[in-house]
Amino acid sequence: MRNLFAALVSAVSALCRWGTLAAIGVLIVVVTIQVLGRIPGFPSPPWTEEVARFALVHLVAFSCGLALLRGELVNVDMFILLLPKPLQTAVARLVDVAILVFAIAIIPGAWDYVVGSLGERARSINVPMIWVYVVTLIIPVSLAFFSIARLAGLGRDSAPPSHGETV
Repeated sequence: MRNLFAALVSAVSALCRWGTLAAIGVLIVVVTIQVLGRIPGFPSPPWTEEVARFALVHLVAFSCGLALLRGELVNVDMFILLLPKPLQTAVARLVDVAILVFAIAIIPGAWDYVVGSLGERARSINVPMIWVYVVTLIIPVSLAFFSIARLAGLGRDSAPPSHGETV
């Protein structure tokens, strides 16, 4: 059962990595078009600003679960690193449980938000807004899934900072 779950975590991680890469690729292309649009004579389409915002939101949605799995979310290192190693592990697990509870708590609201967006369309690019609003569901589902993976021992904690971040 653990091997099956580990394979699922690996597959979802790969999907999130590809989603992150796609979002950053779109962001790079759109921002390049925006920058080039400042050159006289180069067309500057009006949809680039909206697509850049959407790509940035998708970038966060696909990468936040991966950051959690790797133990790279924002953390209070100064407090945790002062604790003995067993307590550091206990605090990390407590944080994983807190993230899991919070993520599960907001999934129903995120689902309602996505369902409520059915029929809406983006103004400048005329695409269904569900593609944008779905990130409100991706984020809590991803955080819940990867926090379960961490609690099952499949994640890794990042190495303590080594370049002067803690005193």
